[in-house]
Amino acid sequence: MYIQPILCQCSSYLAYRGYLTPKGGSAIFMTWIFGVEDLEAFEFGARLCASGGAGDTYAMSLLTRTFLERSEGVTIVEANELVPGDVVVSAGLAGSVMAFGEKPGPADAFFRAFESVAANFPGCRLLVCAYEMAGINAYAPILIGAALGLPIADLDGMGRAAPGLDLTTFALGQVSMSPFTLVDSSLRSVHFDGLDPADGERSLRLLMEVFGGWSAFAGYAMDADQAYATGIRGSLARALTLGREFERSRISPGAPTGAVQRFCAAAPGVDYAGRGRVVHVGWEEPTHAEPAAHARGTILIRLQGHHEKFLRIEAQNEFLLLIEDGMVRAAVPAGICLIDTHTGRPLLTESILPGYSVEVVVLQAPSEWQSSAGSSMLNPATFGYRIPLVESP
Repeated sequence: MYIQPILCQCSSYLAYRGYLTPKGGSAIFMTWIFGVEDLEAFEFGARLCASGGAGDTYAMSLLTRTFLERSEGVTIVEANELVPGDVVVSAGLAGSVMAFGEKPGPADAFFRAFESVAANFPGCRLLVCAYEMAGINAYAPILIGAALGLPIADLDGMGRAAPGLDLTTFALGQVSMSPFTLVDSSLRSVHFDGLDPADGERSLRLLMEVFGGWSAFAGYAMDADQAYATGIRGSLARALTLGREFERSRISPGAPTGAVQRFCAAAPGVDYAGRGRVVHVGWEEPTHAEPAAHARGTILIRLQGHHEKFLRIEAQNEFLLLIEDGMVRAAVPAGICLIDTHTGRPLLTESILPGYSVEVVVLQAPSEWQSSAGSSMLNPATFGYRIPLVESP
């Protein structure tokens, strides 16, 4: 990874580009190339930011590695380095990430989706970004950038995982989701125009059964001003930095089991909630009377050294609520992550089983979701939990 450092004082984690700021330190603004050597650290960060959702990264990581190895890496462009005439197109996977894991499709699906939308902007410099810098979707811009020789704009529309393409800061900022294109694993495509994010989300879900459960997506085309104003900036660098910090924590002196705590102490915006053993996992399908569109899960973790002290986690596609002693300790849009104590790997919601030894960490929500407008779009009530809104840690 080539780095050209530019020093700048930055006092807080949520300050612009503060994702790169060590606790108590100064930010380092970077112009850099993402290379194949960055994939391992990036995978940890992408899984951590997914808060238990956004799918198993294994297949997408291998696919991305293949194209990165053929290139000299991809250029990362900071949001404030975008210029008039630039067009940023977001990309990722629509539909079921589990379906993709069972039947990964050709990389061409992602390339064709992007090129279909890009064709609407002749003569512009094109950049790609993630709509969701988490899990499988974090890899889409890297895959497209490496294959097509395009730069990546370091921003996304979620800063975590969320279950719908309409739940983005792009939509919050009134960016049109269309024109957008879906391409399935058989390279069949559908192009949409004139739909707002809510109608676009409903439309693509209707197609998923025909498409085999998932499709490549490209949409939310933005000019430089829109991308800067509505995107969550520095999210790719954040994921990589979190992964690098965890790597350092694992090789630091001390007991291996202390790596997660060392990581939380060093990484900006990450808090340690505790370590324990999963004693209960229960899932229920939603009823017709409930607004939730997904199965709901409850996970109980007995904290280490406390026979009667538990953490309770409420989950759907992602971990959404962390409850301790009857009080909400963290809630969406904050990220809640369970890390396997033995492997150091962030776990998916569907992989949690009784007996697992886990450590629970909380990621601070991006500032865009902590605004009045942001918190009204993405909060526990979005998922059917009727509790008072809580401040993200």
